[in-house]
Amino acid sequence: MRRVGEFTSIEEDPDDDVSFVAPDLLLSFWRPFAADDEPEEEQGYYFSSVLMARPGYYDTPAQAAERLRQKLVTARQEAVVSPGVV
Repeated sequence: MRRVGEFTSIEEDPDDDVSFVAPDLLLSFWRPFAADDEPEEEQGYYFSSVLMARPGYYDTPAQAAERLRQKLVTARQEAVVSPGVV
């Protein structure tokens, strides 16, 4: 996590202290439990799951509706500017 933290902010998940989120990259890292003092036990040193989300993943329903509205407005404007371009 230190290495990823060199490039973007990393936050500990408030609901799960062994999970981390990089909100600017839309990445989330999860493991079942934290590493302990037993080096032979590798579980807990590595993440079991990584979530990579698309922009809008964290949007509320109102934000998603606004994002869709903006896309439709942009698409209409582009169609008016270049009607003959396919």
